[in-house]
Amino acid sequence: MEIDRRIAHIEARLGKRLIVREVRTPERTLRGRVEVRASTVLIEYCAELPGYFWGYELLEELLDWVESTDRSACFYEHNGRLLRIPAIIVEPEGRDG
Repeated sequence: MEIDRRIAHIEARLGKRLIVREVRTPERTLRGRVEVRASTVLIEYCAELPGYFWGYELLEELLDWVESTDRSACFYEHNGRLLRIPAIIVEPEGRDG
C-alpha cells in the first residue's frame, strides 16, 4: 500500500490526524517516536543514517505500531535491531476533598 494512502486509511480508522515528519537529533541511537494525543498522532523519524535506507522501512514500522496500539513509544537501534520502548502511563493521584 502506498504510504500516503496508508496514512489516510489509518487517519480514517482512528479518527485522528497523523502528523508525520522527519527529524534530526544528536541522539545517535534514536530512530523515531510516536506520540499519541487526544486528536492527533505525531510520528517523528530519523531518516539520515549512513549506509541505511531507514526512511521508508522505519516509517512502515512506526505506522505498524500506531495501528496495533494506542500508546506512545520511542524507537531505538541496538545491535542492528529496532527496539520499541512504550511510554509509561502514569495515572494522576486522586484528589481528596
